Order: sequence, then structure tokens, then C-alpha cells
Amino acid sequence: MDTPIIIIGLVLIAIVALPLYLVLRAHKLDKNQIKTLFAQHSQDNQYQFQLIATHSRKALGMDIKKKGLLFIDFNLKEPFVSFQDLKQSESCKVATSSPQGKSNMLKKVELFFTSKNGTAQDNTVLFHDADRDYIVPVYAQEELKLAQQWQEIIQKHL
Repeated sequence: MDTPIIIIGLVLIAIVALPLYLVLRAHKLDKNQIKTLFAQHSQDNQYQFQLIATHSRKALGMDIKKKGLLFIDFNLKEPFVSFQDLKQSESCKVATSSPQGKSNMLKKVELFFTSKNGTAQDNTVLFHDADRDYIVPVYAQEELKLAQQWQEIIQKHL
């Protein structure tokens, strides 16, 4: 009588513990990968990214003192990294585009930076692009909310 109860208990513990272990392990690996990529892109330790946010396998870091922004997207086969020097930027706004005739569907969500010196260069941080082959499904509305939150944070520190 006691043996079947113990076996059932052990099976239930395994059913709960194994997925929990795998999730925690993946989270730890993601954090280590974020730290590694932030260290690689700190441009010889010139930037120290204090404000760090992660959302749906995307990471954002900002160095408030030296005005640098780093965006990493882990949803692609190879992580996409974008660095923006905020010293060169005057303002920031969220830009979206939709397929023709479908205003409720977002194709692209990006932060667009206007430069102080007026030269047009690669002044965007692409949050979402429907044409990209994402590993994990990405929802444009969530990406839009994240971009709007970070646009407010960036505007405060420009």
C-alpha cells in the first residue's frame, strides 16, 4: 500500500520539478548571455548600462551618464544587437507601419532618433518586423507598448 503511494508521489514531484528546473536554467542562461553581450558591446568599457529591461527575449540597456542605448533581440537565430549613441540624438519617437488597408495590424515597430547635426544615418532601433523569422512568436502590440515605455525613458534622459 505504501509503495504505490510513494511511487505516485515521486512521479508527481518529477512532473513539477523537471519543467521548473528547465525554466530556471533557461532564465539563467539568458541572463548570462545578456551580460556577455552587454560587456562585448560596451565599447571597451566606455559604457556601463544601468537601466536594463528584458521583455519577451528582448533586452534594453541604457547608460544614463554617457548617453548610450543598447538593444538586443534574442528571438532571431542570431541575436540582433543595435547600439545608439544618445549624445548625437535630439529626440526620440516611436514609428510604426501597417500593411496597406489594415490599420489594426502592425508590420514594423521601431524607435526613430532625430540627430542633432541633421545628418541622416542609421538612427533607428527596430523592435518588431513582421518580415523577420522569429524563433518565438512575437506580438507587435506588446512590442509597441515596450517601445513607447522606452521612448519616454529615453526622452527623460536626452
